[in-house]
Amino acid sequence: MLTEAEKVWKKVLEEIKEKAPPQAFSTWFEPTKGASLKQNTLWVLVPNSFFIDWIEEHYHSLIYDTLTQAYGEPLKIKYHVVERIKERIPPSKLYRIDSSQLQSRYTFDNFVIGDGNKFARAASFAVATVPGKQYNPLFLYGTVGLGKTHLLQAIGNYVKEKLPELKVYYTSCETFMNEMVDAIQNNKIIQFKKKYRFRDVLLIDDIQFLEAKESLQEEIFHTFNSLYDAGKQVVISSDRPPSALATLEERLVSRFQGGLVCDIKPPSFEIRLAILKKKAELSGIQVPDEIINFIAERIKSNIRELEGALIKLFALTSLTDTKLTLESAKELLKDVITKPNEEITINKIQKIVTNYYKISLTALRGKRRQQSIVRPRQVAIYLAREHTPTSLKEIGNMFGNRNHATIIHDYNKVRKLIDNNEDFKEEVNNILKLIKGE
Repeated sequence: MLTEAEKVWKKVLEEIKEKAPPQAFSTWFEPTKGASLKQNTLWVLVPNSFFIDWIEEHYHSLIYDTLTQAYGEPLKIKYHVVERIKERIPPSKLYRIDSSQLQSRYTFDNFVIGDGNKFARAASFAVATVPGKQYNPLFLYGTVGLGKTHLLQAIGNYVKEKLPELKVYYTSCETFMNEMVDAIQNNKIIQFKKKYRFRDVLLIDDIQFLEAKESLQEEIFHTFNSLYDAGKQVVISSDRPPSALATLEERLVSRFQGGLVCDIKPPSFEIRLAILKKKAELSGIQVPDEIINFIAERIKSNIRELEGALIKLFALTSLTDTKLTLESAKELLKDVITKPNEEITINKIQKIVTNYYKISLTALRGKRRQQSIVRPRQVAIYLAREHTPTSLKEIGNMFGNRNHATIIHDYNKVRKLIDNNEDFKEEVNNILKLIKGE
């Protein structure tokens, strides 16, 4: 008979299984188990500490929201490592998230600096040293997994350590919206406003979530003005520069561009090597150079995937008692490692574009004319015509049976924008790099 903790966690897993990729679910969630439920805290058993690292990095918000629904009221969640087999891997530090929503592992010291991020890192450190005095707001942008969250949280951790009297808070834009909706529904909007407007340093991640959300933009605008007028520091991250955020109000774009805008570019091969070696060093694990080189060569544009591949390797070798060799690494990582010279297809372009713009494949192929959908669709059509041998008719069929005149129009629209807008040109180039696995 299942305990209450096991029942609650089972409900959580059933929900997560519907939302997480099958490979991620089977690797990171199936081996877990609800252990105990006491003092408003659910304890979950995991095979080793790398599970905690991965789950908290990628699914913290989803787990918390799902757990609240499954139990009927908010619960804290904590993880306990149970050694199912004798583990050769020394445990890493457990995740610690403080009241500022900062994770202690993100610091300037363990941020690996390269040509693509050194300016953003220097600006972030300057802001952390004297918050509110220069570069306000600081706007960091770059494609997924390049270290934007790391820098935001490093700023927060540095300020908390050096200037403990200051009130620091980190949030994602999506969390901000969810809290705002909850405050409206429960008549707590005043408390919500105070929570965010009485901060000395506010760090907002993934601001692109604002697109096509007018009420959220309104609240962010007034929160920003309140903090800025009071001389408080605001730091923002996005996957695109302010000018490339479709449907964003002009006044918000103006505010974001009024400070310092820094881009973060994909890391070079040497920096990818350094990141992997740093990760292994922090975990106390000896990894053969040939394995480090193999991962660095195959994952080229996403630091999060780079670290994730290494964590998965550690976890799976521990669980299966597999010796860490190049051959075992290739086998264990075959589902996440990019194949060299992989053919570019329309399906692949559509997948990368939908992930980049955070829209559904159905919307991309559908008839909706919202700007937040139209622009990604046009970009995907442009890339399909430029980088595949597919005919106009076939491209049209892959995008909801559009006729060739529509395909030509969308192609020409993007080509013209690329010629006249450097930010948009860089945006399309970043997407192409993801498609090519560079």
